[in-house]
Amino acid sequence: MEDLVLQTLDQSKLQFGTVSLIKIAVVLALAAAAFVLLTIGYKRLRVRGDIANDVRRRQACRVSFRVAKILVIAIGAVAILQTIGVRLTGLSATLGLVVILLALAVKDALQDIFAGVVIMSDKYFAVGDAVEYEGKDGIVVFFTARTTKIKFLDDRSVMSVANRNISQIRKLTHLVDIDLPLPYELSGREAFSVLNDICEQIRAIDGVESCELKGTQDFAASAVLYKIRFFCEPSGRPDIRRAVLKTIQDGLETADIRIPYQQLDIHQR
Repeated sequence: MEDLVLQTLDQSKLQFGTVSLIKIAVVLALAAAAFVLLTIGYKRLRVRGDIANDVRRRQACRVSFRVAKILVIAIGAVAILQTIGVRLTGLSATLGLVVILLALAVKDALQDIFAGVVIMSDKYFAVGDAVEYEGKDGIVVFFTARTTKIKFLDDRSVMSVANRNISQIRKLTHLVDIDLPLPYELSGREAFSVLNDICEQIRAIDGVESCELKGTQDFAASAVLYKIRFFCEPSGRPDIRRAVLKTIQDGLETADIRIPYQQLDIHQR
């Protein structure tokens, strides 16, 4: 590869005359001016009301600014090479090989950036949204074109997730369902009466937006399942869910209703 580059440079008969130096200086000056204009434009966009208050737009501006800088550098490099007499066609094979090697080396990074662009364009989630990752609830605290940082609600730990693994992240909603097993011996009328009273108590819990008894969910092996649905902010879900379960437990104890457990009947002959 080195021999091919040296041979190409030798055949190009590099020219470093006064005219070439002036052209190079002009290219560098134009590139510097482009960088200044891009920086000024980027800073002005960041403080605009419609962008400063929108996390997704701020992220899109940051990615676009980086891509624009790379384009300026690439165009400037090509212009300088042409000015000093380098035949770019002679370097095409070498550059193609280099591009392939670089693409393989940064494949994961490119996948992360592509996924980050998709997240921003599809508005999948943004900083402050509640998500679930690997079975744990958390809040998105930081997002870039390559990574997403999640602060988990249970232990307050922070994990950085590559955006290429974003399919494993699920955005949480305000809805929470609880399937409550009650004994078959309990009549449906009595079950609905007790559970409606419990739902009324759940509505009084701080952080619960609403609660309703959805009705009979299923007939299991040892119990009838009833679905209770409540709504709350995802960020407070762990504590609120524990409070809801405690309310259900207390309500069933007051009504002298025991939650059945799996039973196994053994018949001997």
